[in-house]
Amino acid sequence: MDFYKPVKQLGRGTFGTVQLCEKIHNKQQIVMKQIVTELEGKQLQAAKNEVAILKSLNHPNIIRFHDSYFRKGVLYILMEHATKGTLQELIEKERPQHFSPQYVMDLFCQILMGLDHIHRKKVIHRDLKSENIFLTGLKGDVIKIGDFGISKILLNENMAKTVIGTCNYLAPELCDGKSYNSKSDIWSLGCILYELCEMEKMFSGTMSNVVLSIASGKKKPVNTVIYGKQMQEIIDMMMHSDPEKRPDTTALMTHPDICPTLYYLGSCLGCIE
Repeated sequence: MDFYKPVKQLGRGTFGTVQLCEKIHNKQQIVMKQIVTELEGKQLQAAKNEVAILKSLNHPNIIRFHDSYFRKGVLYILMEHATKGTLQELIEKERPQHFSPQYVMDLFCQILMGLDHIHRKKVIHRDLKSENIFLTGLKGDVIKIGDFGISKILLNENMAKTVIGTCNYLAPELCDGKSYNSKSDIWSLGCILYELCEMEKMFSGTMSNVVLSIASGKKKPVNTVIYGKQMQEIIDMMMHSDPEKRPDTTALMTHPDICPTLYYLGSCLGCIE
């Protein structure tokens, strides 16, 4: 903390705090997670896991990792500060107005590019939701995927079994207690695309009602008058009840209704591997 000046607290959880800080020598703002490690071994391992994941990711649409260190029983993780808040906050601010179809596609494609990088690194995010997608840039139109605290590195394409995540975005295989892989993130991405179109969550209500709706396949349609049938078809693909029939990020990026926006964004944001 000798090199950083606290600005304000952004959040507090069971195992620590999240603070906005400022580098003393150049006033650059960064986010500092302070995780108390004098707890159980699993919590310490989870913190180390987040650091390992952050270090492995390097993409314009993912929160950038700066540094980490231990001091007096506390793990400090320093990362990029997204200055314009979360996607959920943007949706709440704009509701009941709708985003234009092109703006929806601009945001969606940035999330897709970030998720593609994550999956290429054999990582499942496991908690992809509008609250964990951040906005930055002069106009607040640059997407940054963050919060990898419960992500898992998949080695040799192993299937994860731990049921974890936010219930509104859970894939049906997780609701059924089945093994899952990166296709569970694709389901969550479909939920986010619907949310961008309709300014509300695909599944809402009590946890039991949400899980029941997901398991029974009760999905709400988008307004095709505004967004066209192509948008509905993309959501339906990503939210297929059978994970094997959902496209992966590569297939989505070659979709004819997604490619033009990806090409434009690629020329603006660049690509970092």
